Amino acid sequence: MIARVRGILAAVRDGRITVLTAAGTGYEIHVPLGVAAALPATGGEVDLHTALVVREDAQLLFGFASEADRELFLRLQGASGVGPRLALAILSALPARRVVSAIRGREPAVLQTVSGVGRKTAERLVLELADKLDELGDGPEVAGAARDGSALDALRALGYGAAEAETALAAAHRELPDAEPSVEDLVRAALRRL
Repeated sequence: MIARVRGILAAVRDGRITVLTAAGTGYEIHVPLGVAAALPATGGEVDLHTALVVREDAQLLFGFASEADRELFLRLQGASGVGPRLALAILSALPARRVVSAIRGREPAVLQTVSGVGRKTAERLVLELADKLDELGDGPEVAGAARDGSALDALRALGYGAAEAETALAAAHRELPDAEPSVEDLVRAALRRL
């Protein structure tokens, strides 16, 4: 298992990046849109938590900003009919905290906003994973996820894409001094970034 890759960003293209390690090995890694948006310029250093998926015809490496995001990616694949591509699409369209709160809160409609996730798949995710994500969303994170989810929904309703809205929300969190800003404050701060 390749659990972590650290090196120099050599290339970025279509949801995939190439990371050149100090040993001279180049890894092609599939990343969610939020990770791709936060990457440094080519030549900068990256450090990703990774998951290796082995298929009959390929070995694919997926990279995430945190261990929790990597673990959620692996857990999403535990639901019937959810493979690595769909799990990556879910994490590209919604913040990980929002995915966890939607599944634990039994809100399949939130998951249906992701391209490729229909009603049956969303219901299956909720049914099969609701009780298996406890350690991924305890405490104040759940309230923060609901607040972030509401702000993300508001930005998407205004016509912004999931990736750009998520990036703007991350910038809004860095900008706001309050540890628990309101949804309105988050949306205002994010709109200044868009």
